[in-house]
Amino acid sequence: MKKTAKITTLAMALFAGIGGTAFGNGTEAPPPERAPEPVMQQPAAMTPAPAKSTTGWYVSGDVGAAIWGKSGVKTGYVLNGAVGYNFDPVRVEAEIGYQGNERDYGGDMHFWTYMANAYYDFDAGSGMLPYLTVGLGGADGHNVPVSNNKTEFAWKLGTGIGFKVADNTTFDLGYRYFKPDNGDSHNIIAGLRYQF
Repeated sequence: MKKTAKITTLAMALFAGIGGTAFGNGTEAPPPERAPEPVMQQPAAMTPAPAKSTTGWYVSGDVGAAIWGKSGVKTGYVLNGAVGYNFDPVRVEAEIGYQGNERDYGGDMHFWTYMANAYYDFDAGSGMLPYLTVGLGGADGHNVPVSNNKTEFAWKLGTGIGFKVADNTTFDLGYRYFKPDNGDSHNIIAGLRYQF
């Protein structure tokens, strides 16, 4: 009985010693495997929205000062309205205008104008569009009190710059040299263009 107890005690001591040595040597059973970290999915690449087309129909209107080239005529005013199509960068339009000036010695002179205009727009970035323009048409001139009304050939050249103020709206500042047969005029204008 004593012999069995000694063997049991010795076996337990031996087992405890082997186990302690194993744990001390770092050979203990590996810890349970950790669950893999969740993989964060990258958001889908953002596809840029297609650029909005700048071609299409538009309407425009402008107002400004009309400085007549001859002496004896006061600075007057000019009004224009147009319908056109933007081919980007070229625009073409049909325009109707009115210009009125007073004479220093009394009376006035005014024109109804009917023009076909072409523009070339330069994209300068930041919503700025410098342009050149040329127009051909007619001027229906009236002089008061002198009655020498007549319709005559007219043309014009101009330049200016457009500023995008909204997706479809452009603010325009420009200069036009207007030349009917009887004299000439320097027009400084400001206007708006709305594209559909």
